[in-house]
Amino acid sequence: MSTRNSKSPFILSALTAAVMVSACGGDGSLGGGDTAGIGGSGFISSGTVTGFGSVYVNGVKFETGSAIFEIEDASLSQSDLRVGMVVQVEGTINPDGITGTATGIQYSDDIEGAITSIVENQDATEKRLTVLGKAVIISKTETTFEDVTYAAIAQNDVIEVSGFIDQNGELRASYIELKSISVNAAEIKGFINNLSGTRFTVQGINVDASAANISDLPTGLQNNVLVEVKGTYNDITNTITASEIDAENNDLSDDADEVELEGLITRYVSNSDFDVNGIPIDTLTANAVFTPAAPVLQEGDKVEVEGTILNGVLIAMEVEVRGGNAEASAIVGSTVGSVIDTTNNSFPMVLAGQTITVQLTTATRVEDDAGFADDYISLINDLQFGNFVDVRGFESGASIITATEIKRESEVKDTELQGTVTAQSVNASVTVLGVEFPVDLNTEYEAADDITIYSSHADFITAAPTGTVVNIVDKKEVDKNAVGTADEVEIED
Repeated sequence: MSTRNSKSPFILSALTAAVMVSACGGDGSLGGGDTAGIGGSGFISSGTVTGFGSVYVNGVKFETGSAIFEIEDASLSQSDLRVGMVVQVEGTINPDGITGTATGIQYSDDIEGAITSIVENQDATEKRLTVLGKAVIISKTETTFEDVTYAAIAQNDVIEVSGFIDQNGELRASYIELKSISVNAAEIKGFINNLSGTRFTVQGINVDASAANISDLPTGLQNNVLVEVKGTYNDITNTITASEIDAENNDLSDDADEVELEGLITRYVSNSDFDVNGIPIDTLTANAVFTPAAPVLQEGDKVEVEGTILNGVLIAMEVEVRGGNAEASAIVGSTVGSVIDTTNNSFPMVLAGQTITVQLTTATRVEDDAGFADDYISLINDLQFGNFVDVRGFESGASIITATEIKRESEVKDTELQGTVTAQSVNASVTVLGVEFPVDLNTEYEAADDITIYSSHADFITAAPTGTVVNIVDKKEVDKNAVGTADEVEIED
């Protein structure tokens, strides 16, 4: 196994995940040729950090006592990682499938620069940012924020972003950090295109490399070479004046025996014909097992795929959907007999005086905005009755959500419940996840287009029969009831 003097061969999280997962050489290293990995067996896991107490990635608890951490080209430590960062792990996984040992963990952001515009969607759940001319989508519930909040993020803020490229070529952020650097500072990764002398483009951005340090490029500037560009950005000319250009691994030829890949479906024809992060997925050869079984997938869905890489195709053995229609925002609390069960990793939430159960798995992403646990929760060990939490996941029973994401909030917010309607009573209630949520004459009903308003509960029942996914909101403001009666009920897409 040979080495090189430039940066680690771990590859980009979102832009070129296809390169990363297919860059496991036969010698067990990441990459081929003269590139060396920092691990041992060649087992590769690419996905978001979901928890700590070791490091949880893709449902596996990786022991990290002997791991090398490389974060933004620097040798750092586990304490420099955050929930939501998309990382690459090399090491071994145990026969139980949920524990392993990391020999190397690497993090590298996808884009860094100043926000030049912000547009929020009508539901006030997502914002579309423009950074270096590129679209970055942040979510109130699905993005982790460091040194800034969803509400406070502002134009001209310089941010670091980690996430996944969606089917529209937009970066969906899983992690955002506010940077205290020059408003013109910029970093971006991509392939060199349209090279003319020392000028070229990366992801449609002009790059002037006339004064850049290119010592990391052994053959100099060439088209189709994967690079990271650092410098200053001029939004008028859409140009980065580069100070440094580093090589990134671009080996698409080698196979990999063990791969776990988290990402977004970027092309979808059927459950046996789709791409994740641009990588073709073969679910037929190894009779892949889907969780949940026979899911209804579409472009933009987040999934985790486990299998092997052969000739650039990921032959899947398991495909796990990471989204889900079920959501709840409420107090961790109990009715008679309910407990926070740290043995079975479950806890109760109370909505409209009734209880639902939240079930965690090793893949559940757990985040803390309350500041009680050094910015993140170690599974449910730190949860307490009275905490307010946001949960997203799957309906796993009449009153059970199997959580894919949990966030403990710093304050009590509006109570919300989203899921499939199982019963409705005219002018009385809507039942979701076993919770019979009362309605009254003040309840507002909205269609999925966020425009159409239904004048009565009876009209809403006609438009949203049993089996429809709806979102129920019980507002906490003084001028609302905030006592377990729905203020808003909206049909979800």
